[in-house]
Formats: sequence, C-alpha cells, structure tokens
Amino acid sequence: MRRCVALVADLIFESKIAETARQLGASVTTARTPAQALAQLADGDRFLVDLSVDAEATLALLAQLRSQRHDVHVVAFLSHVQVELVQKARAAGADLVLPRSEFTRRLPELLCA
Repeated sequence: MRRCVALVADLIFESKIAETARQLGASVTTARTPAQALAQLADGDRFLVDLSVDAEATLALLAQLRSQRHDVHVVAFLSHVQVELVQKARAAGADLVLPRSEFTRRLPELLCA
C-alpha cells in the first residue's frame, strides 16, 4: 500500500481522511501548509491536495513538485464551485482533480491504490 501525504486545512475533512486510512490500514501524513507537505513527500507517495488551502501557493507547489519529481501521484480536490481551479490544477501537475463529493466517495480506492 502506498504512503499518502494530505495537504488539508479543514479539521473535519482531515479527520475523515485519517479515519478512512485507519480503517484500511493505510498510512497518511497530514500537512497544513504547502511547505510542510513538500517537506514530507517522498518518492512514490500519493499526494492528496485540498485546493482550498491557499490555492495560489498550492498551485505553485504542484508546479515545483512536477519540476522536481515525476513519481508522486497528485490527487487534488476542491469545492464543486471552484471550477476555475480545475484547469489550473491540471496545468500545474495534478494527475486527477475531483470535486470534494467524488473525492470522498473514492477515498478508500485512492488510499489503497
């Protein structure tokens, strides 16, 4: 099972990710800032990115990450009303961009894949 790093600002959502990971026996480390997340990422990790966390800094982090590492799988998630961020996240290097509802539904699959 792959290790995950989650950049999440919402404590309730962070708890949901942590509880799902615990139930599945998955390893998830959380970060509150883009800089903390970058420091915690290792080769082969899955990076779960909440785009509501300082969107501009997070997009810059994704671009920096892609210039340095190509083996980190990035799954970004956002509110369904943040449609302008979808293309920006893809352009910055997100492999998958999902609305929060879809991210939540697919969380077990995303943690275990």
